[in-house]
Amino acid sequence: MSLLLYIFIGYSSFNGGSGTINLYSARTLPMANLSFNMNISYAQHSYPQAPTEDFSKSHIIGYSNLGLTYGVIDYLELYMGTTIFLKNEQRGGFGEPKDIYVFGDKDIFGGMKFYYPLIRGEEGFFNWLVGGNIRVDASPFHSSKDDSLSLNQHFEPCLKHKMDISVDFLNDFEIYPLLIHANIGYQFRGNNYEIPLLDTLRNAYFLEEERKDLLKWGVGIEIAAGTHTSFLLETKGSHLKDNGADTTMVSFGIRFMTSDNFNIDLGIDYLLNEGVDYIPDWEFVGGNYQSRIDDFGRWRFKVGFAAKGSLIPERKREKPKEGIIALTVNDIETDEPIRASVSFRDTILGVYETNELGEINIPLSPGVYHLRISKEGYITREAAVTLKPASEVNINTVLRKKVEPKGILTGTVSSFREKIPLKATVEFLGTKLKSITSDSLQGVFNSELQAGTYNVKISSLGYLPKTFPIEINDGETTVINIQLMEKLEEKKKLILRGINFASGKSTIPPEGYSTLDKVVEVLKANKDVKIEIGGHTDAVGSATYNQKLSEMRALSVRQYLIQHGVDPARLVSRGYGESKPIAPNTTREGRYQNRRIEFIVISE
Repeated sequence: MSLLLYIFIGYSSFNGGSGTINLYSARTLPMANLSFNMNISYAQHSYPQAPTEDFSKSHIIGYSNLGLTYGVIDYLELYMGTTIFLKNEQRGGFGEPKDIYVFGDKDIFGGMKFYYPLIRGEEGFFNWLVGGNIRVDASPFHSSKDDSLSLNQHFEPCLKHKMDISVDFLNDFEIYPLLIHANIGYQFRGNNYEIPLLDTLRNAYFLEEERKDLLKWGVGIEIAAGTHTSFLLETKGSHLKDNGADTTMVSFGIRFMTSDNFNIDLGIDYLLNEGVDYIPDWEFVGGNYQSRIDDFGRWRFKVGFAAKGSLIPERKREKPKEGIIALTVNDIETDEPIRASVSFRDTILGVYETNELGEINIPLSPGVYHLRISKEGYITREAAVTLKPASEVNINTVLRKKVEPKGILTGTVSSFREKIPLKATVEFLGTKLKSITSDSLQGVFNSELQAGTYNVKISSLGYLPKTFPIEINDGETTVINIQLMEKLEEKKKLILRGINFASGKSTIPPEGYSTLDKVVEVLKANKDVKIEIGGHTDAVGSATYNQKLSEMRALSVRQYLIQHGVDPARLVSRGYGESKPIAPNTTREGRYQNRRIEFIVISE
């Protein structure tokens, strides 16, 4: 990982020294590495054709930095270079007027950069580097042709000035593939030398002898997109001492790198401040000199090239001899060998499997390895191993079977109205568990389950199913007793007993309420059926009297059901008197059976 970071950061910035487009990186070139860089920047703006001229014109400014950077040791680099400028008034129009241009050396510079790894993460995935940069700039050159361009074409001149000294504090946060650069610094600026220009420009603001010091800052993000490309996003600014003028720009860029240590940078700068651009030219307005500003001039385009290499040939290192991890895996309770899977935290190594004897020999390069030994149904174990060259590390380990927390589910299933045991199916919805069945004699069911929550469905032929959640706790028995309602189907008959009407009366006795309340629950559960309530008597008394009595008793039952929430439209009452006996009327038991209320489903 550290090698990748050296690749990404080990190229020169446009300012000289290793870094990005406009910022320094804290990290320096590796020891005995030399980097050569050439960078070009370009900005332009155009002017409308003046009434007194028969051509249009554009002002172009270009700079090129040529520099060398050398890694003295891994934490210190030296760099030097020069800046060449080109100023060009490009003319177009009738007669193809000739362009006017000048180029020369703007300054020379040199410096040193150093850093210290404050935090160095495991395997280089996170590093925090702090560093410093000291740079000296001087401008000993001056061109009379540049003076002429300043007077006639209104370019600001490149003036000779005394030495500038810059001191920067650098921070790098390397969280691969993200690299964050933060710079803050101060520039002590030397004053301009006296230049024998014409008196008309002597007092212009750009010819003042005193140059103000600068406070500088910058933040950038570098994203590695593979081993040969990175994307750059930066912002950089300066604050001019005393007059408080601030300048801020943003930059976007992309860096292409080859395996031969050559890279190409493409970038765009944009000035965020209004009233400022990258073209150093001026105009005379209202008796004052001022900068000429154009919105397109706030854009600057950059391209850079750099190449680096080591001055000391790299020694070929012999590959260390492999060692062997000899692993044996057994069951902790039975001591039987286990065919277990062996994997590593470094997934590149793949997955191995022990043989039928629970053994495996894994040849590996020297280093520290984190093993993960696993088998379905067993608790996974992990181990750290340090393997030395040509050595064998024997590991005898055991695995313990997983103990699943379990509980018991038991209960009964019966009919709601008559309390008859039912043979029912118990299903565990949403699981792969097999259903269980209650016995038909007692309605009892029983099952051992893993602890947890289950959605249980209990169903039986001729009854409405029930679905509800249950909680099974480890080591506990959960008991549920379920009653199922009859499923009322067309022509199905229910015979009610337990409503002992007084002789010759149709009033429902209190002891019959519980029987009818169960009927209410059954009807509410089967909410779409229509019921006939039939009243029946024994043969004691006249047939006319018994017919009338059966009708009154059926009507009383209907009214009770309505009063307890059953829709009247679902209920029809009829009296059958003694016409439909179900037992002989010659015995007391037979007459008891014939005195009854029957419910018959007439529609669903």
